[in-house]
Amino acid sequence: MTAPHAADIARSRRLAEVIAADIDAAGGWISFAEYMQHALYAPGLGYYAAGSTQFGEAGDFVTAPELSPLFAATVAAAIDPVLRALGGGTLLELGPGSGKLAAGVLTEFAALGTPLEEYLLLEPGAALVARQRALLGEGPIGRGVAPEIGRRWLGSLPAPFCGVVLANEVIDALPCERFVMQQGAAWRLGVGHARAGATPGFEWRARPADGACPGDAAFAAVMQQRLQGLAAMGVTLPEGCCGEFHPALGDWLGSIAACLQRGMLLFFDYGLPRAGLLRPERMRGTLRVFHRHRAHDDPFLWPGLSDLTAWVDFTALAEAAEAAGLEVAGFTTQAGFLLGGGFEARLAAAQQTAPDAASRAALAHGARRLLLPGEMGEAVKVMVLARDCTLLPEAFALQDLRRTL
Repeated sequence: MTAPHAADIARSRRLAEVIAADIDAAGGWISFAEYMQHALYAPGLGYYAAGSTQFGEAGDFVTAPELSPLFAATVAAAIDPVLRALGGGTLLELGPGSGKLAAGVLTEFAALGTPLEEYLLLEPGAALVARQRALLGEGPIGRGVAPEIGRRWLGSLPAPFCGVVLANEVIDALPCERFVMQQGAAWRLGVGHARAGATPGFEWRARPADGACPGDAAFAAVMQQRLQGLAAMGVTLPEGCCGEFHPALGDWLGSIAACLQRGMLLFFDYGLPRAGLLRPERMRGTLRVFHRHRAHDDPFLWPGLSDLTAWVDFTALAEAAEAAGLEVAGFTTQAGFLLGGGFEARLAAAQQTAPDAASRAALAHGARRLLLPGEMGEAVKVMVLARDCTLLPEAFALQDLRRTL
């Protein structure tokens, strides 16, 4: 793996010192969720807060909007009839990343004449906001966009509105708790000091959720519910089996749902229903670390310089939706969503109008990455949640996986 630049390594060391001080203040142990919060979001030091390039070929990973413009076009076409049924409305995108999804959606809305009143981008990171502004600009995008349709960047959730909430690969970056099965029970898998020296180092530390540390009671309640559910299905996790869950998921979705008076929320993310996620054969869990397009399993290597993600428990998302008064209106794979939404016809049309063989090859390559089971097609799931909105996007008609939740 290529070593980071000296300036980045120095920043990582500063972040490591912050984390080490946090561990000392907590008595030698912190939850992995707390470590992940620092590693990703510590002001000026964390992965998403320090101004480094994360998305695209120059970054650490590529998301669907970077792979093909047809992804955003298909998403926009699925949202368009919902906004029409609402008589117009607002679109709120959470974690807009590079801004390419917003640019593609707005361009397709312009072509369709979608009755969009405002596009809101919720992005707390100043560096990412600057990148999004450079791509999207301040004025209308695309031929035919009404002058009054603007884009507005937010650092916190907006006032209640009617419309659509859109999030692509956002939930998997919420800080996660980790567990390991030891002595027939789920222990908290947290973080402690690995060694003394000029540069702090960290290592995994497992301990029972015995009430001695903050969050133990909540952790124990979540794991009891999950293990009882598995037992009812005849599944027992073996000694040493690891896994994750996102403790803030319910509160996070609840706060977003409170902003939506009427409309739908559309989520794309890596994940599975709980029965597929917590399996005896998944001994190491789903936590992954990404640096320069390489995945590895050491979250303590260069903290702040790598992306940390854990797959989403879509059963938990459905449970949180119900608690927030939302309906799970659709659940499918990314491939199912795209194919159901007319992706093949868009690809064929784009191939016909492509200027050269290289452009056609790029379109084909992007389509394979988005659709194939061994790529993103099956690993990424799509869930639509609704409030007082009965119109289900046609993209969900091809494949309905709600029964698996």
